[in-house]
Formats: sequence, C-alpha cells, structure tokens
Amino acid sequence: FRHILLILLFAMSALVVISCSPPPAEFKADYILKSGNVIITINDFAEELDLKRSAYPYSIKDEPTAYNDMVVHLVKMLSEEIVLLSAARDLGIVVTDEELNTAVALFKEDYPEDSFEQILLKNAVSYPFWLKRFKNNMIVEKLIDRELKDKIQITSEDIVTFYSRLKAQQDLKSDDMPPDTVDDEKELVKKLKMHKTQEQYTAWVGTLVRQYPVQINEKELKEFMIDDQKVKEDEE
Repeated sequence: FRHILLILLFAMSALVVISCSPPPAEFKADYILKSGNVIITINDFAEELDLKRSAYPYSIKDEPTAYNDMVVHLVKMLSEEIVLLSAARDLGIVVTDEELNTAVALFKEDYPEDSFEQILLKNAVSYPFWLKRFKNNMIVEKLIDRELKDKIQITSEDIVTFYSRLKAQQDLKSDDMPPDTVDDEKELVKKLKMHKTQEQYTAWVGTLVRQYPVQINEKELKEFMIDDQKVKEDEE
C-alpha cells in the first residue's frame, strides 16, 4: 500500500488534459467527473472533498481562494485516477475479493486491535469509502506495473550509471542524512525501475488522457466552489 501511495504522489503532479465538452444526454445524472465508463458521483466527490479538507489544520473555508484551489486540485487528482481506472477496465485489470481481503489484512497488521477503525472514526471516514479507495489504488498499481514498469528495460550500463549517481548524491549529504545507496543489486534494480517509471509516467498518462478524455459536470462542480466575489460583497 505504501508503494501505491508513492506512485500516486508523483501521479498527482503529472499534467492532466481535461476535456470540458458537454456530456452526452444519457449522462445528465448525478456525477461530477466521467471518463469512459468510470464516474465520480456527487456523493463520492463530496466525501473526497471532506477528507481532503480534514487534512488542513485550520478552517480553509474561511479562505475562499485557497479553498477553491483545493477543489481544483482534487478535480485534477480524481480526473487522473478515473483515466487510469478506465484504462484498467478496458484492459481487463481487476482486483479479486481474495486479493483485496489479503491486502487489507496485511495493511491492518500495522494497527493493533481496533486502532485502525478508531483512526477512520476520528477522521470521519466511512469504511466502505476507505475500502473503495484502497481497491482503486490496487487496480492503479496493477495497471502501472503491467503497462509501464514491467516493460522498462534495464541494462548493465543503466545500473552502473544509476549507482554512481546515488553514490555521488550520498557524498554530498551530511553524515546525519540516511544513505540513498543500495548495495544489493536486486534492490538497486527495483529502485532504478521505480525511477524510470517516474520519468516516463507523465508522457504515458498523457497518452491515456487522449484515449479517455475526462468530462466535467461544471454546473454541479460550481456548487462545491466558494463565490469569492459574493463573499467580499457580504463582508462589505
């Protein structure tokens, strides 16, 4: 799961081209974002937004510009996710109930007794919502592994160059910094593959975005935004 989170961190920063063309008539219903057959419903988006908002140490709603920026960032993040999920669906990439249950059990091993459930409760996150997000992350990881990372070729020259770069970086660090070099060759290759995956990710996602353009229900999205001008008028 932590590996998934690392992938998603650089996924969030990739450039996502979003189509704002009007959705087909048959998709007038309850959605904010749509790509292929994957949608983010209004309720899904509201729950995602609540979770994102809870990460702020202050009431971000008191800062309209910052709040709207947060909403836009969430739209970009979820747009990229549903593009990946649409591609995974067309490629037949799934996570079985058995795989999901095994991964959840392994994840929960780091949380003694009912502490995991208490964390969800404290952050007002429902278990079904968390489980859906966890499963989506697993599907995205499978897609990235199969369609990108596993296709990357590593030569002996690549390994030597990468090791030399890590060694040079370590030499520049202070003594109290953790080492970046890896002595085990398998671990080094694994780290190099991750590095190359990150390098190629943006271009790869760009190709998928053109195949699975994202439609935004702008009318419904506006309901989640704060009208900065209206706030200023009210204050005056």
